[in-house]
Formats: sequence, structure tokens, C-alpha cells
Amino acid sequence: MQFDVLVSGLNVVDLLVIVPNSVSKGRKHEIDNIIIQGGAPAGNGACGMSALGLKTSFLGFIGDNVQSAIARAEFSRFNVDTSLLIKDPKIVPATALVEVDSSSGERTVFYSTKGYRPLGPNDIKPEWLDRTKLLYVDGYDLEGNIELLRIAQQKGVPSILDVEAGDPSKLLKMIQLGNHVILPLEAAQTLTTRKNPIDCLKKLATETHAQLIITDGANGSWALAGDEIITQPCYEVAVVDTTGCGDAYHAAYAYALLKNYSLPKRMEFASAFAAIVATHFGGRSYFPNEEEVKIFIQNHQ
Repeated sequence: MQFDVLVSGLNVVDLLVIVPNSVSKGRKHEIDNIIIQGGAPAGNGACGMSALGLKTSFLGFIGDNVQSAIARAEFSRFNVDTSLLIKDPKIVPATALVEVDSSSGERTVFYSTKGYRPLGPNDIKPEWLDRTKLLYVDGYDLEGNIELLRIAQQKGVPSILDVEAGDPSKLLKMIQLGNHVILPLEAAQTLTTRKNPIDCLKKLATETHAQLIITDGANGSWALAGDEIITQPCYEVAVVDTTGCGDAYHAAYAYALLKNYSLPKRMEFASAFAAIVATHFGGRSYFPNEEEVKIFIQNHQ
């Protein structure tokens, strides 16, 4: 089977709850809603791209337990191919508790990787890269994803990196191997010891020839194109939940890349897609289609 995108990275199950404005410790509180769905950068990215119409496959480990059943069902819900999931009964997907502020929509994440097995170099079959137009990896399954990036580079398969957290030396290695690197400002600051996003971009550009983009939530995103800085403001919406907004940006950017959008149009499309996702509770509760995103952009010009 041929894919548009092969995705590798952290596989997570999210438990999301909107926290009331007033909480009394040691007491029970009835709240409006609790939802359980898949999460994490790679997982959300795979589902977002698939919802946009790309043939997407997820690579990683899956076990024989409740969390694994939820994770697989979530991929199936969005028609993400699971034929490359490697079965190991003992493996448990990472689990996250996501607290969403009822006033601002900002989320705080508590997660555990107990029982989780990251993808390693020996788990990878090089021929998998012959079946895809694009490789999409995060910064969590570091060793395996570095190997995937090496193989992709050798085979001329373009790649997108969602670099969020991890060993700085290994993240820099990934950045050197990748083609399109999108990272939050906090991660860029850690890797470069710079504060300003433009200074971070220029410093990272000394390490890689990749297309570099830095995101910073409500403050927008920036890209370095030669000597030019491209800025994409964040769209103003009634935010319900920021969970998965960065992941949505990456997914939409990948879609726009495969559709041959220019860099500014990729950033515009990705920002609009993420803004729409933020108006719903949960990172996978709603993904707009291309036409809806285009109408949103027109209405916000």
C-alpha cells in the first residue's frame, strides 16, 4: 500500500477535563464534560492529515490493553492506516491527563510513559520509506526517528519535524537531517540560547539547510526564507481548548506542502486550521476540511 505520509512518534491516550474556576481540595466536583481520545504530536498530526484527505500511516508499538485499544480505535476513526503498528502485548501507550482552563482555554498536561516503548533503529524496515511521499516525525522516539530521517534523506523522501522536547544534541541531529522543521519558541530558545524568535531562526539556520518555522501560540509563527523573515499572525477566535493546536498547525502545513502551496500560504493555511481546532474541546474533536479553512481565511482578512 502506498501512503502520502508515514508518521512516527509518541502514541498517547488523552483524558481531557475542563477545570472549574473554583476547586475545593479534597471534595468531589461535578463538571460539564470529560472526554477520552488519542493525543500527542505525531498521533494528532496523523489524524489531522488523514481528515484533510491524505493517505496516512502511523508507525509505532501497540499492546494488548485498554489504552492500546483506545489508541487503535482513534486511528481507525480517522482512517489512519495501522498496518505498520508493531504488536507487543506488554506495551502501553503513553497516557496524559489534560486540564483545560475554563476561562482561557489554556491546557496543562500531565503525562506518563510508563510501559511505553519508543521506536528504535532496529525496528525499522528501510523499504517503508519507498511507500510514502513524505515522512513526518516528532522529537520523542528519538533514536528510531533519527534513523528514519537518515533513510529518508538517502532515498530523497522529504520530511517534516515536530520538534518539541528531548535531548538537545539529538534534536539538533534531527534538525540537520530534516527538510521542514517546525518547533515552538520555547524549544527553539532551549536549543539556541536565544530569546527572540528571529534570532532563534538565524541561529538554527547555521545548523541546517531545512526550512525553519517557529510557532508561539497566540503570538503567531515566523519562518526564515533566505534572508527574509515571514510572519504569520495568529487568528483571533473564541478559544475553547488549545490542546493539539500546535499539532494541527503541523498537520495542515504538511497537507499544504503536498498541495504545493507557497511557504506564506502554508503558514496561513496551518494557522487557520489550528485556530478552528482551538474552538473545540479536545485536540481531535474537530478537523475542518480544506474548503472550510479557505472560507475561514477569507472571512478573517
